[in-house]
Amino acid sequence: MPRFTKTMRVPYGPEQCFALVSDIARYPDFIKWITALRVSDQRAAGPGVNECLGEVVVGFKGFTERFTTRVVADEPAARVTASLVRGPFRKLFAEWRITESVAGASDVSLEINYEFRNPVIAFLAAANHDLAVDRILSAFLEEARRRYSTPSA
Repeated sequence: MPRFTKTMRVPYGPEQCFALVSDIARYPDFIKWITALRVSDQRAAGPGVNECLGEVVVGFKGFTERFTTRVVADEPAARVTASLVRGPFRKLFAEWRITESVAGASDVSLEINYEFRNPVIAFLAAANHDLAVDRILSAFLEEARRRYSTPSA
């Protein structure tokens, strides 16, 4: 199962980073291949922990796929996870971790483990996963700049 992790240091505080990463309804605004995302079944799962379903439509290299994940945004742990409910994957798990760094900056890590059912899509994903992760992280950094304009540091 393909698995990759990447961490980047950003000049924004953990609270800002968590707010951005946990705001899944706005992902289509800044991740170009997410063409639609519907949030449903929102509920509080504990103090500072919210859970929902995210129904996603992605378009990439002529393919369109739909999938649903259960998203848990755990603010006290500074972690957002998404796990597969249904879709074109055999397995899917993504986790964002945010840790405070130096001078008000944060380290933002993204780990994704996935396996597609369709071998053609699996081949395309394997050939492009490093690029995809870099683009996801770049899209989040650009959105942070747009939302927060000035770093918290």
